[in-house]
Amino acid sequence: MPSPISHLLASLNRSHITHSDIQPLFKALQNDNQVQIHHAGNSFEGRSIQRITYGSGPIVILAWTQMHGNEATATASVFDMLDILLQQKDERLSDARALFTLHIVPMLNPDGAQRCIRHNAQAIDINRDAMAKQTLEGNVLMNLVDSLKPNIAFNLHDQSPYYQCGTNGHPSTIAFLAPAFDLDKTVDSNRHLAMALIGRMTEAITPHIPNCVARYDDTFSPRSFGDRIAGKGAATILIESGACYDDPNRQVARRMNVVAMLEAMCLLKEQAEGSISAECLNEYQQAYWSIPENTSETLSSLVIRGLHFVGAHSYQAGVSIKQTARYSNQFFIDAVGDLGVQAGLNEYDANELTYDSGNVHTLNAPTIISNESYKQWLKQGVIQFQGEVHNLINQSDYQVLLNQPIPADPHALILQQPAYFLMRRGDSVVAAVINGALIELQ
Repeated sequence: MPSPISHLLASLNRSHITHSDIQPLFKALQNDNQVQIHHAGNSFEGRSIQRITYGSGPIVILAWTQMHGNEATATASVFDMLDILLQQKDERLSDARALFTLHIVPMLNPDGAQRCIRHNAQAIDINRDAMAKQTLEGNVLMNLVDSLKPNIAFNLHDQSPYYQCGTNGHPSTIAFLAPAFDLDKTVDSNRHLAMALIGRMTEAITPHIPNCVARYDDTFSPRSFGDRIAGKGAATILIESGACYDDPNRQVARRMNVVAMLEAMCLLKEQAEGSISAECLNEYQQAYWSIPENTSETLSSLVIRGLHFVGAHSYQAGVSIKQTARYSNQFFIDAVGDLGVQAGLNEYDANELTYDSGNVHTLNAPTIISNESYKQWLKQGVIQFQGEVHNLINQSDYQVLLNQPIPADPHALILQQPAYFLMRRGDSVVAAVINGALIELQ
């Protein structure tokens, strides 16, 4: 039988989630006696921060999401997980209510979520406020930790789409960390458990996203809540949701968060029942160190390989294209040359193609641009238009350059400039990059 929120979960398949988006789920949950809804506090601008409690068992788990307002993937995940628990869809956890007390804060930073920004309404990064404690939201979290005394803490975030899993060319769709609680990176019993849980979680999700699970850097960060909470005795696990191929709303990471957290609960159940040995836990803990490192900024939205540039000095180079920001719809030329280990969420082999900066067409009359007509313009070598704005009627799925400066050198790209150019095979334009989107014309 569906839970009260089952029919609402599809509404969370979006690039960003705000405070108002999750209110219907809270309202629906009020009708289920398996959970309790608590008012945990208010944000700087007075929005309610709510806590959901499921179960009444001895193993206390606290999970919080959207500490950074523009990191919403796991907000959907925690509702998905709750839906599974309410329906007892995972038979391994049919007795979860008796074994666990699960506390969920689905949105710690509703003001930042409203603006789709990392920080709160004070312009403070809540996750750098664990020492100064100048944010209402940060104090809400720490008060919950002090009062609930969780055994396990899930610190749920999103990361840049440009993290790579080691140097294997694949995106880091999920990155785990058992954060250090001191400069020496001491591994006490709680951190050992966090590492073992991550080893087990990695084992569970790797078949779904092979080569896309990474381990986050464990440099001690005294201002960060995860590190501080680990120091308070909770086995703390950071989960960073990242990019996946052809997945703009991070629904793959959304699902993997659920698989991982439920698997962690299964291991905790086995430990409580005495059905898992200390040797097995040690093996999971050692497996933690075998997870490839999360490599920053070595992935791009699009990588063009081996493009020829012909001019006074001809050369061949790779081209890296990135988004100006995660929620931006603008893409720019990030790097040109030997890209080393840089990989792309999308890659294109241009070894037989030549760069063309394109031509400009002057608009003398109203011109309608459709997907098909735009491709015809591109085939003719037109990359941008000049003239009166009202003369260009763009009905295509692509952005169109209008009245932009013409590149000073038609034989070279310019870094940090918008990503628009053509690629030729002989006299024919066979592909184009339009605001970072690859369009194949043949």
